[in-house]
Amino acid sequence: MNTIQMRSALLPDYGDALPADAALAYIPEGLRDRPALNLKELLRVIPVGRSKAYMLMKEDPSFPKGVPLYDGESSPKFYWTHEAIAWLQGRAAKAHANQGGL
Repeated sequence: MNTIQMRSALLPDYGDALPADAALAYIPEGLRDRPALNLKELLRVIPVGRSKAYMLMKEDPSFPKGVPLYDGESSPKFYWTHEAIAWLQGRAAKAHANQGGL
């Protein structure tokens, strides 16, 4: 079982949307109280690989936006934890709606 399947198996079915407290329980313990995440930490919260994350950054307008730490093209970015949680909740609601419509 891969990491995504393991995490999915641990999450109960919450219906239309993932409640905020359930989403917080899904976040690794060391990242729960952090307001911002670097890319490596974001990938621990949103269970996708680096290449898939870059694809989502280009194609999905709702994916969390990186905020540069300083001016310049090579500036590292950070991501807001609440945006990552909101994105996960939106994906869960969309997946649930697609399953119910078939």
